Amino acid sequence: MPKYADFHCDTLQKIYLGQVDFSRQNQAGHLDLPRLLASNYIFQCFAAFFNPALGQEAALRHTLRLLNIAKEQILSLPQVCWVKEAADIKETGDDKLLALLSIEGADFVGSDLFLLELVHNMGVRLITLTWNGRNSLGDGVLTGGNCSGLTGIGRRAVKTMQDLNIIVDVSHLSEKGFWDVSAIAAKPFVASHSNAWAVCSHPRNLRDEQIREISRNGGLIGMNLCPPFIAEAREGQNLPALVRHMSHIAGVGSVDVLCLGGDLDGIEELPQGMQDVRDIAKLPDLMETAGFSAKEIQAVCAGNLLRFLKENLE
Repeated sequence: MPKYADFHCDTLQKIYLGQVDFSRQNQAGHLDLPRLLASNYIFQCFAAFFNPALGQEAALRHTLRLLNIAKEQILSLPQVCWVKEAADIKETGDDKLLALLSIEGADFVGSDLFLLELVHNMGVRLITLTWNGRNSLGDGVLTGGNCSGLTGIGRRAVKTMQDLNIIVDVSHLSEKGFWDVSAIAAKPFVASHSNAWAVCSHPRNLRDEQIREISRNGGLIGMNLCPPFIAEAREGQNLPALVRHMSHIAGVGSVDVLCLGGDLDGIEELPQGMQDVRDIAKLPDLMETAGFSAKEIQAVCAGNLLRFLKENLE
């Protein structure tokens, strides 16, 4: 049975709303610690997300609140090992979960790059630059016809993040912003939860040129379970279709660029045939049918992500 590692979930918001107790098995939500461990997960990245519509100050307050909740209700559990540097990534038993802390959308920053240092000191090791709209760093993919790239402070933020050893995440970022990041990044960057535009032409998905660039730079692309990112029609929104995204990305870039970034607890629906995180167990057989070798399946399910973190968390 393969081990699994996932680059993005929004379970923190469920915990904040009182919908999920992460320490025990729940009927609500897509995942919790017992379900992750039962599904052979060895690593999960937990994102702090706040809808940016209420402005920078509210985003900052809520982001800090979510980071504190993560520390108290996830990272303090005896079965959870908090990953802050490469040395923290080690073999664990079946009853242990490695956990990384991230922020989805840098709306909390405003014009004060010191806040990046603050959240780094709180243990954050990955930040998604934008959500779908515009913030002080740049434009997201749904900004509209006047969509631009990174702002001046956005460019400085990328450099500051990489100096601090915070991984730069371009999921949700506009295409212009993507190429701005590529031009200035001194270290590999990732798309933690994005699929292939050539397979499903959703604006949240990556075009082939972007896939090649992430692969060329040694980054990662996390496969997203959000149904509209997998296929346009509901009947095609299933795990076999997700594997087609994997095959395409592997062909355009390489198998080494692939990992899981399910967006669990951040999406309203799951692909057909999935009820929660435990159904990820259906993926390896589908990948084998599509021509992935056993070694490649383990690399995509966990190995690539853990290798990347060992190489990029100094």
